[in-house]
This record gives sequence, structure tokens and C-alpha cells, in this order.
Amino acid sequence: MRDLVGELSRVELITAPSAEIGLELIAAHLPDAVIMDINLPGMSGFDAMQRLREAPATRHIPVIGLSAGALLKDTNRARQAGFYRYLTKPVKVAELTRVLEELLVRTAS
Repeated sequence: MRDLVGELSRVELITAPSAEIGLELIAAHLPDAVIMDINLPGMSGFDAMQRLREAPATRHIPVIGLSAGALLKDTNRARQAGFYRYLTKPVKVAELTRVLEELLVRTAS
């Protein structure tokens, strides 16, 4: 992931090995955006997303979901869960860059 977003000078990447630690980091740093793998060890990305949406301090943060699941039911579930975008693996660098640039413009205004 560092290599994928490393070219964006306005992006600082903080990584977490699990959803639980990720939620703690999100609460502590309140980032402009989150990139979250759906299939995480322990808590799933969908469960983590639900917790983010339930907390007043984090419900506004756009979350980009990443998963190998490319079926229509997968993308529909991600949309219903509230993910800003849902990208399938392997992630296309140009697509992720476009979504991050879109978010940078959105959060700057």
C-alpha cells in the first residue's frame, strides 16, 4: 500500500495489522480518509465499517474498501455498508490514485 500511495505528496499513510488496531488509530488520528481491506484477521472490514459509522467522531470519514470479491453482491454489500468506494484486488494503481485525488479535493473544500 505504501508503494501505491507513495507518489501522492499530500497523503500520509498509517497502517494497522488488524481492524481493531485500525479503529484505535482512526479514533486517535481522525484521518481525512481510510483505505480498509474487507477480509481482515479477526474483525471483518464490514464490522469495522459499522463501528466507524456508529461513532459520531468517525461517521463522516470516507472509507475505501479493498477486496478480492468482485461479484455484484460484493459491491452492493459494500455500498449498503457505507463504503465511499469499493475497489477489487489486485488494486489498479491508477484507480486508487484517482479515488484518493478525488477525496483530497473533496476534503479540501
